[in-house]
Amino acid sequence: MGSKFHRLQRGCFLLLFFFIASCTLKQGLKEPEGGKEFLQETSRLEKLTREHPKASVRAQSHLQLAFLYVNHRNPQLNYARALQEMESSLSLSPAKPETDHIQNWLAVLREMDHLGKGRIEMVKKNQGLQTQLERLQASLEKVQKSNLSLRDEVASLKEMNSKMKETLERLKSLDLQMEEKRSLIK
Repeated sequence: MGSKFHRLQRGCFLLLFFFIASCTLKQGLKEPEGGKEFLQETSRLEKLTREHPKASVRAQSHLQLAFLYVNHRNPQLNYARALQEMESSLSLSPAKPETDHIQNWLAVLREMDHLGKGRIEMVKKNQGLQTQLERLQASLEKVQKSNLSLRDEVASLKEMNSKMKETLERLKSLDLQMEEKRSLIK
């Protein structure tokens, strides 16, 4: 009876062990659903990447963290951070052959990083051009005001010139009349 009891005890222990192991695997592979779960899983994986003694576990944690950062359900996507984590994972396990899947992700993330940096440069250039445009618009307004002022001055001068011509014509006419009267008086 002792041997049947020990077999039953071992069998129960093995069943319990397999049950716990399967629950652990399912729990490790479960994807977070909400923002809070993503934050908790991110914190857990970051802690593993820093503190776990095995490099293979740290490398796997970096890789899981990278995929967590690009998960479509993650409310705080971070492609630059995903690239860092994926590169960290590869640096910790250089002997492990990289799959095409991971290489494809790396290529996409590197391209996105490159485009992001290009976008930042374009934003800076755009801001510089915007500032320059504002200065040019201010200068244009000043020039337009000066132009209006000069037009008014030119119109005033033309009017004054016209009046002077009239006055000059009258003076000529008076001078001629006075000459005629002088010539009659003599």
